[in-house]
Amino acid sequence: METYSPYCGTPPLPADLWGRWTFEPGLMIGLVTALAAGLWLVAPAQRARFVIGWALVALLFTSQLCALSMALFSARVAQHVLLTLVAAPLLAAALPRMVLPPAWAALGFAFLFWVWHAPGPYAATLTADGTYWAMHLSLLAAAIVFWASLRAHVATNPFACALAALFTGAQMSILSALLLFSANAWHPFHDLTAAPWGLTALADQQLAGAVMWVAGGLVFLAAIAGLVARFLRENTRSA
Repeated sequence: METYSPYCGTPPLPADLWGRWTFEPGLMIGLVTALAAGLWLVAPAQRARFVIGWALVALLFTSQLCALSMALFSARVAQHVLLTLVAAPLLAAALPRMVLPPAWAALGFAFLFWVWHAPGPYAATLTADGTYWAMHLSLLAAAIVFWASLRAHVATNPFACALAALFTGAQMSILSALLLFSANAWHPFHDLTAAPWGLTALADQQLAGAVMWVAGGLVFLAAIAGLVARFLRENTRSA
């Protein structure tokens, strides 16, 4: 690990974080290509949503949050929350709707979310650019499929969509609780990178669990409430 410089660079110190923007040529080419392809694929009425979602994704990988996620597990979790619970729904609303059943979409997203926050796979993302991008692209793709599946089936099967959202919120809450209440750090190597920020690896992990729990809970509480309300309206109309 001493000779490897991760995609977002070495873990930053508080004093040099402000200057840590990432404008790597490969990333810029990928972002511009994705923007052009998206504007070509999506309907004109949905282009604003797509551009906002794309801009958030771009910011997550070019701003200081990218560098900070090399130092703090909590910053990486915040990056993932914004990527999967904010950017992905915006992109899913703009892109063509998916036909995957909500249950399968929820299971796929849950599997990847747990795998990439487990000690081994997470550590691998800090030592290889390919693994780093495998994490983020697979999480983003799974989240887009999940949110698009809910949108595609909400009119015909709101109950299944509500169950899928409830399951997703529950599994994220369980993972959050494990991170928050664990007696041991899952990623103890962050003791070195988190120390300049006044945190131990365990305290950083607890902060990550709190971020995931609060942000994820709010998003899925709103989603479930909306889906349940729609289900009740549908039942009232058919009665």
